[in-house]
Amino acid sequence: MFRGWRSRKIASIAAWFVSVMVGVGSMQAALALPVGFNQAWFKSHYGNQYLDEAFDPVEVERIFKRAKSAGADQVRLWFFETTNYPMLEWSAQGHITGIREDFVRNVLRMLAIARENGVRIYLTLLDSQVYRPDQTDQDHSRFKWIVNPTGGGEFLEFALGPLLLAIHEAGLSDRISRIDLANEMDAAVNRFAFEGGWNGASRFLCQWRAFIHSKPGFGSTPVSASLRLHPLLWLPGSLFDRKGSMACSDFLDFHSYADHGRIHRCEEIKRYSRSGGKPVILGEFGQAYFTHRYSDDLQLRNTRAYIASANSCGFKEALAWRLSDIREGENPEARYSFEAYGTTRPAFDLIRAENARTSLP
Repeated sequence: MFRGWRSRKIASIAAWFVSVMVGVGSMQAALALPVGFNQAWFKSHYGNQYLDEAFDPVEVERIFKRAKSAGADQVRLWFFETTNYPMLEWSAQGHITGIREDFVRNVLRMLAIARENGVRIYLTLLDSQVYRPDQTDQDHSRFKWIVNPTGGGEFLEFALGPLLLAIHEAGLSDRISRIDLANEMDAAVNRFAFEGGWNGASRFLCQWRAFIHSKPGFGSTPVSASLRLHPLLWLPGSLFDRKGSMACSDFLDFHSYADHGRIHRCEEIKRYSRSGGKPVILGEFGQAYFTHRYSDDLQLRNTRAYIASANSCGFKEALAWRLSDIREGENPEARYSFEAYGTTRPAFDLIRAENARTSLP
């Protein structure tokens, strides 16, 4: 009788232990946050990465395999960065007349490689940070022209439209997970690139989103324009208003850089997420801009803090800046990268562990 009671007791304790562990596993899975990567441009080919003189399919595949080895399914890439837009064809009068054939061909090759490696691309069109009217070393007027109605109409008709059609006809539109119209759009607003300020930016967002959704293969692709989070940067008071400046966005994408890894506006974002608002992602995160120290320990602590903060603040996903920068010699940008000087860093392994937790039963 005692032996039977002991057996039942042991079985009961074992069942309790299993239930607790299953609960812990479920809780961990619920708390885990998918983490992807920004690559933006391959190697150092900012502005010409898809042109024949720079495109390297071997490097593209290496990057995607590296991302997948960390369990990352999302890689954010830029398409129409820089100030002079060499991938576009221009008339002598400064109008857009087309898009270079090699650019389209190499974008399609990149997306095919993404499919082969199980990666989806978060496509970013323009880089608002190129609009610097305070700097006289380059012509920054083309960005301002493109984001306002006249130039924007030409860009949509002769550049983006043909590119989206080519992607659809190649059967690769499913590789595009979402679209960011303008990286850190607030930077351009605050430098007066948009006619009408935030009203002009809102018009830009609504018109370009409608254009993209009218194209075959992209009718349900989420569209937004990313923004910075920093206590010293001005964002519209209607940021989270369903009829405000970002009303046409399908999701919100914020970027944050701080050594401590705490996210500005956390409580506001949390309330918005809990109210059933649009999905919110942390599209870029990393150590502070002005911290030039290359430190594995700093990056590890920073990455751990940001993942915890994003979880706590109600973000659905986070993308680290930047996956790989393998240039040799003195390279200050390497401090951000999770693969630098030929090797992955400890924070890369942290992201791999975080992504492994998202697949727990």
